[in-house]
Amino acid sequence: MILSASRRSGKSIVLRGLACWRMQFGIFHFGEPTEIVHTGNDLAIVREVQRTAWPWATETGWTVARANGKEAIENTDFGDRWLARAKTAVYGYSPNMCFADEAWDINPDVVDDGLTPSLLERSSPQLWLVSTAHRRATSLMRKRISAALAEDDGSTLLLWWGAGADADPGDENTWRAASPHWTQDRLETMRAKYATAVAGEEDPEADDLDPMEGFKAQYLNQWQLRERKRAKGEPVIDEDAWEGLAASPQNQTPVSIAIESQGDSVSVACAWQLAEGPVLVSVSEVPTLAAAAAQIRALEYRGRITVGLSLKKDPAFAGLRLNDGKGRAVQAIQDVAQLLREGQLRHDGGEHLSGQILGARTLLSPDGIRLVSAVRTDAIKAASWAVQAARKPAKARRGFILPSSVSA
Repeated sequence: MILSASRRSGKSIVLRGLACWRMQFGIFHFGEPTEIVHTGNDLAIVREVQRTAWPWATETGWTVARANGKEAIENTDFGDRWLARAKTAVYGYSPNMCFADEAWDINPDVVDDGLTPSLLERSSPQLWLVSTAHRRATSLMRKRISAALAEDDGSTLLLWWGAGADADPGDENTWRAASPHWTQDRLETMRAKYATAVAGEEDPEADDLDPMEGFKAQYLNQWQLRERKRAKGEPVIDEDAWEGLAASPQNQTPVSIAIESQGDSVSVACAWQLAEGPVLVSVSEVPTLAAAAAQIRALEYRGRITVGLSLKKDPAFAGLRLNDGKGRAVQAIQDVAQLLREGQLRHDGGEHLSGQILGARTLLSPDGIRLVSAVRTDAIKAASWAVQAARKPAKARRGFILPSSVSA
């Protein structure tokens, strides 16, 4: 059984009712005493669910153990037990019912190696995975939900109330659709929680540094079923911000060109000084240095070309005027980042440069900034050199452009 609903939907009440019913009536239906192992991401959470059943159990004549780490309710007439245990202490029992509460924060091994094998050969065994969504969830709930959606195995019941991935998080109709029950009090609570998220204020209940992501997980119960790998290091620029800097390609001769190579292909960066101030850069990928040189000649470009030091002596550049392309990849990344912060760089939306810019990650270490991603950086280096050359005054570029209408 997989039960997933947003906060304050009554999940704990469901578990408490199931446990008490099975302990009271299970032996008559299934022919054996009930043993329940109840674990969760935190023993305090498990204890809280069981604690509210203690008064009723006492009145019923059952035995209640309240010692920390040994919490239990026992029906001594038939030997039924409801044990509250930490997620590291679920081994060695023979339950016919298991609860994994707040399962977003439970390692799959606890269930696969600790709970599931213990249910073998029991009468009407049940495993309950219960949780609200969480952005930092382990694979346990995500994979179990995905499997249940993909195929009906005849034994798994999925009860999942949540908003769709494309639902508007600010629409009150979305809130209602994501809730298994609806009241005016719930509406007012969600209005307040959404306002807090929009304002960028953290919600302690959400346990998420991103207020809006916390709202969507905790109150809309949106699971991220596809695992997102969290790249190490800091990005150069956010993907949406980068896309917002795209500009129309230019048909004129570029004011600067730079070339760098890495692996089996070559990056050719062309730059133009835009009338409004920033520099527009376009980086293409060609298979060889000869193809790069041919592209430059086709543009009828007459200026100096910045070329990576290791490439300068290649015969393909014979007759072309070259400048030295110097500096490590991390320096080029820092230069591009500075241009972006200053609003001095635009791009044509090409995939070659975009892929390297968005894939690059850096970290601050005791030795300074270092590159921690494995992406190529030749397009970034070429773009950095071309943009810096384009920003130089026209005299410094020494007659960089000769219009194509003028003979060489």
